[in-house]
Amino acid sequence: MKSANGMGTITKMSGNRRKPWRLRGPRIFNEKKKKFERITLGFFETQKEAITYQLAYFTDNTDMLENTNIKLIKKKKEKGITFEQVYNLWNKGATLKKSTERNRRTHFKNSSKLHNMEIKNINGILLNNVFNSLNLSNGTLRNLRSFWKNLWDFAITNDFCSKNYATSLKLPAKDKEKGKRTAKRDRPFTSEEMEILWDNIYTDKRNIIDIILIMCYTGLRSNELLSLRPRDVNLKYRFLDIVNAKTQAGIRKVPISDKILPLIRKRLDFSKEKLFLSEDKRIYKYDNLDNHFRLLCNELNLSYHTLHDTRHTFASLLSNAGADPDTVIKIIGHGDYQVTLETYVSKDLNKMLDVVNMI
Repeated sequence: MKSANGMGTITKMSGNRRKPWRLRGPRIFNEKKKKFERITLGFFETQKEAITYQLAYFTDNTDMLENTNIKLIKKKKEKGITFEQVYNLWNKGATLKKSTERNRRTHFKNSSKLHNMEIKNINGILLNNVFNSLNLSNGTLRNLRSFWKNLWDFAITNDFCSKNYATSLKLPAKDKEKGKRTAKRDRPFTSEEMEILWDNIYTDKRNIIDIILIMCYTGLRSNELLSLRPRDVNLKYRFLDIVNAKTQAGIRKVPISDKILPLIRKRLDFSKEKLFLSEDKRIYKYDNLDNHFRLLCNELNLSYHTLHDTRHTFASLLSNAGADPDTVIKIIGHGDYQVTLETYVSKDLNKMLDVVNMI
């Protein structure tokens, strides 16, 4: 019979033994040996004795042993495994996609309040308080909750705790302010912000303004841009060949506009592995580019933006220019126009006002 989580295991050892039934405690981390181990709590003549002792030991109910010859040993104060240790074990040896690794690191960083807590001591109230104290968007909180659920499932499977409290977490109400929510801010760059970028091109110390402008005028996703190789640039027919994309619809050819052609020419070096390199000539990682972008926005006094906002900017520029739906679909790399329209296009208020004033 399987024991409840956190109550150790009972096994029958082989051979002719007087006390063949062995009770071992749950896995604990040995700081000296730097590994996890199970401590033997006792040996018993029958399985019933082992189960009785197990219940008495883990529930601190000494009355259960009154009419037996079994003596309850004094519990040793052992430090339980922490949230951080469970996370490291969970990742150890796991084969993950780079995007999954990056997401796990982000969620782990957002869980900093839990890092040094013993996972068995993190109850529902504590977890809910931490969850609601985080200044994150509902989308990020939803992903964090999923991350916690998976981590706690791993912990329960390995007998580190007994219950997954993450499954009962509720997202904040829609009208509750939670960080810089997407619905509460304008995502595309304004014309003034675009002008600031053009005015400062090649003057920033990290040399990424041209990259941001290229993203704004191509609608490339970050991973698509960072995957580009020099041979993916076709100057003769003026397009970028996207061969690594999020979806099948993302495999496409993106035209190079007149505005960004000189920027791409300046970046083009067929002796390099990738088209876009950092200032120290290393291959750009998403986290590095994202960090440099946030620093740039702060230095230029731009509104809060994410790298994905460049894609929204491109879709809005196309829409404002009157591009037909089929063209928008093909360039953006979406399956249908409705997704592009509802997700990305934000008509400029002044432009809409000009249109209605023409009636």
